[in-house]
Amino acid sequence: MLAKHSSLMASMALLTATSVLAADALPQFTVAYFNGACPAGWDSANLASANGRFLVPTMPGGGAGSYGGQALASQQAPVHKHAKATGSVTTSSKEYILIGGCCNDTPGDSGTYTMTGSATSAESALPYIQFNACMKQDSPDPKMEVPKGLATFNLLPSCPKGWSPFNSAAGRYIVGLPANGVPGAAFGGRALTPGENRTHSHSMNGVINFPTNGIAGGSGCCAHGYAGSGNTNFSGNTETDITVPYDSAVQAPYYTATFCRKE
Repeated sequence: MLAKHSSLMASMALLTATSVLAADALPQFTVAYFNGACPAGWDSANLASANGRFLVPTMPGGGAGSYGGQALASQQAPVHKHAKATGSVTTSSKEYILIGGCCNDTPGDSGTYTMTGSATSAESALPYIQFNACMKQDSPDPKMEVPKGLATFNLLPSCPKGWSPFNSAAGRYIVGLPANGVPGAAFGGRALTPGENRTHSHSMNGVINFPTNGIAGGSGCCAHGYAGSGNTNFSGNTETDITVPYDSAVQAPYYTATFCRKE
């Protein structure tokens, strides 16, 4: 699901008309995290839909301030579920010399059988930490400077003067650089597109062991088509239920903003 603040642009226009100088050099409408309350010149009132969501650089064709997925509650453990599992198993076939009558009328038929079921919900163990998302309300102090190369978010549809878009990050979750990592390297699946509900599936396979069951008869022709005992392979796949509003393994809930780098 994709949504957007209906009053966001109006609020930003009001802030522009009434802004004062802040005690920092970051551009107006910069979005950043703080471990506590927003500092002077910053506010979180216009970012209510960012609460419980990860900030993601705006996708090409998307708009800043859009969001997707069901927001997390405080310290909520995200869950993951595959609502449908399907597959098949093909048994071996046995033949016997039998006499019709009592007690040989319930053996299983050999052949291919379909399997259906579902997986239970489970926590996905998505690691995250909670910080306060704040937006810069006041204009930057021209006497102060922003370090060259600093990258941060902005709720304007384009980067402010002196900043350039970080296009390679569009539609991707940002992760701190691992040891010996390459800065700016994109990895994993393709970037999210506006309003996308990403899905995935798991293939599954294994072995079912059919137990033996003795009957009165001899092996041979022509009572045939009975299921044989022993190990039998099965295969299939699972599907994600796209009718539910949120699944942590499909995509984490996100809020988009323009991702800019200081020139």
